[in-house]
Amino acid sequence: MFDIAELAGFYGQGDELDLGFNFSFVFAPFEAPALRSLVEATEAGLPASAWPAWTGSNHDASRFPSRWAGGDPAKARCALLMLLSLRGTPVLYQGDELGLVDTELGLEDLRDPVGKRYWPNYPGRDPERTPMPWRNGPGAGFTAPGATPWLPMGDVAACNVEDQRDEESSTLTLARDLLFLRRELADLRGGEYASLPAPDGVWAWRRGPGLVVALNLSDTEAALGELSGTVRMATLPGRKGERVAGSLALGPWEGVIVSLETGGVGARA
Repeated sequence: MFDIAELAGFYGQGDELDLGFNFSFVFAPFEAPALRSLVEATEAGLPASAWPAWTGSNHDASRFPSRWAGGDPAKARCALLMLLSLRGTPVLYQGDELGLVDTELGLEDLRDPVGKRYWPNYPGRDPERTPMPWRNGPGAGFTAPGATPWLPMGDVAACNVEDQRDEESSTLTLARDLLFLRRELADLRGGEYASLPAPDGVWAWRRGPGLVVALNLSDTEAALGELSGTVRMATLPGRKGERVAGSLALGPWEGVIVSLETGGVGARA
């Protein structure tokens, strides 16, 4: 995996890049210390005019609901909140907004020559390339009923757009609400990133003067101190609108975005 200096070398003017995928971030462990240090290094290492890009999945990398979250919806929701609240451009791969996991495939299903060559030690890139499930039914809304797509469908009953579209607590609704919040709040679109002190397992940062993002990427409860404001978005739907005064409690694998009152954040975890 390349380092941040190598990534920074591709940014520039003319025939160079405006954005570059940070593959060190893609393949980092989904742990607070690792992700925090990598984002800090990226912020420090990119040229002053550069704009980061953040993604957790693509057609060559296992979907993050599998690789980072291990199929756990709470962890996948934390990953979505993270991607859509860092400074930079977030890129979601098809199905990330649903919490869609990789599809289990057999050797007979594979199309990727790499997977065929290294089976069963490595299935190649086909598990993350299976069709997008639009609805629960024959063809999954992706192709005509009875047609055979180039790769098998996953469990379309467990995860599809139609079932999540109007469900208030769904992962798709969270992704949509986060995108709306980015449009609403200037700090979330363009505010500077600054790490904040936090207890073990928690990653917290400030966006501009008015927002704090906090993620508890651990199996234990935690609290972030000296914080006053209002929860604008949370991985648990019931927390939106909650007042925070003095301390922010976070359950295991829970994340929030807080709009601050004037002077509403200190430096104590």
